[in-house]
Amino acid sequence: MPRSIALLALPLSLALASGCRPSKAEFDALQAQLDQVQAQQVELSQTVAVLDDRASTQGDADRFERAELEDAVIVLIQRLAQLEERMAPPPAPERPAPGRPDPEAVYKVEIGDAPVKGPDTALVTIVMWTDYQCPYCARVQDTLEILEKEYGSQVRFVHKHNPLSFHPRAMPAALAAEAARRQDKFWKMSDKLFDNQKELTDANFRRWAKKLGLKVKRFEKDMDDPKLEQHIEQDQAQGMELGARGTPAFFINGRFLSGAQPLENFRALIDEEMAKAKTLVGRGVAPNEVYAVTIAEGRTKV
Repeated sequence: MPRSIALLALPLSLALASGCRPSKAEFDALQAQLDQVQAQQVELSQTVAVLDDRASTQGDADRFERAELEDAVIVLIQRLAQLEERMAPPPAPERPAPGRPDPEAVYKVEIGDAPVKGPDTALVTIVMWTDYQCPYCARVQDTLEILEKEYGSQVRFVHKHNPLSFHPRAMPAALAAEAARRQDKFWKMSDKLFDNQKELTDANFRRWAKKLGLKVKRFEKDMDDPKLEQHIEQDQAQGMELGARGTPAFFINGRFLSGAQPLENFRALIDEEMAKAKTLVGRGVAPNEVYAVTIAEGRTKV
């Protein structure tokens, strides 16, 4: 790359790194860079055109020079796009897409008879829809484990199923988790399933059940119980109604958070909801009633 082009890249990258909109002085500096980049693009494009005119007689050196110049033009075009984006006015505030939950709204996410980890006095309830064959669901488990350690009894976790149709082993895995639940080993089986996403076979379900100390014959019989599949389908229907169609999907005291997001995003929303919950407790609401009070007037669908 010509040295003059390389020098342009450094201040541009520094300007873009902040992620903020430029001040007047920054804007003028960016405009000067834009003018310089545009001039260099024109100059290089003209040079490429000259080389094209010499195409019939050009040697290897000319061909090499032309290739370098073409690469340089591409770099300059990218710089122009970055500069123009940097100088553009701020975008309008994002609105939730149709059929997607509004992250600022509170939804009435009923726990029902779902598996719960944590006390009913927890001030923050995280209801999560997952798929045992979804790689993002497995990835977020480490984040949830950190949150469990950090917040302790102040946060509880509620599991809902959403085995997606394009994951053929997701439904059998969900059935295995629910069958283990009948012997009080839901969360341990759930961990096994997430830890072994590429090995979700019936034989492994039985092997893990035995390893967890379950009565294997009862486990196998329960897996075939149609009531378990009905329960899983009810979870899915509830999630669809609330707009939690993909996995993983979370509602934190009724507030939607989509996907395997960074730990900081979970903390921010938990802390915000924790503060609201403590306010309710200060007004006389019992801790074990905080969640019900919080979601009482929440939306029931997207």
